[in-house]
Amino acid sequence: IIYVMTMAPTTSFWDCGEFIATSVTMGVPHPPGTPLYLILGNFFSQLPFFNDLGARVNLISPITSAFAVMFLYLISVQLIEEWRGKSESISNQLITYGSAFIGAMTFAMTDSHWFNAVEAEVYSMATFILSVIFYVGLLWERDMLKPRGNRWLILICFIVGLLFGVHFMGLLAIP
Repeated sequence: IIYVMTMAPTTSFWDCGEFIATSVTMGVPHPPGTPLYLILGNFFSQLPFFNDLGARVNLISPITSAFAVMFLYLISVQLIEEWRGKSESISNQLITYGSAFIGAMTFAMTDSHWFNAVEAEVYSMATFILSVIFYVGLLWERDMLKPRGNRWLILICFIVGLLFGVHFMGLLAIP
């Protein structure tokens, strides 16, 4: 809700105008291009929510940024429970879930994340997809010795392929 309230109401500086224009026209932005982002941008540009096309395409970033924060919370909970063990008492659950919540909200309010969460840029969607990759990687680590545990690896490869349609930041997730 906070990201949507502070979202740019129209086109802002830098690459945002280019992404908005190429999303609406299904054009090609500067190299290397962002086909998945443009397809989603075109879909959002046709939604009847705002009068301004820029605001419609800008709406992608608050949504994906909020989901990135949610996945950071889930990742933190899983890592804390892996380190401390499954929480059984109320005080341990408060420590686990409370610290994960504080960490996720701290990330949500950082300047660099917020700046990308309120305008039409690819970085919020790339952060969201990277957080999904990391979360699925934790699921793969949990199930890797079980039968069919490697199915998570196939999903990770697919998501990395989707991420290349947004930003080449996916190279960071491969190792």
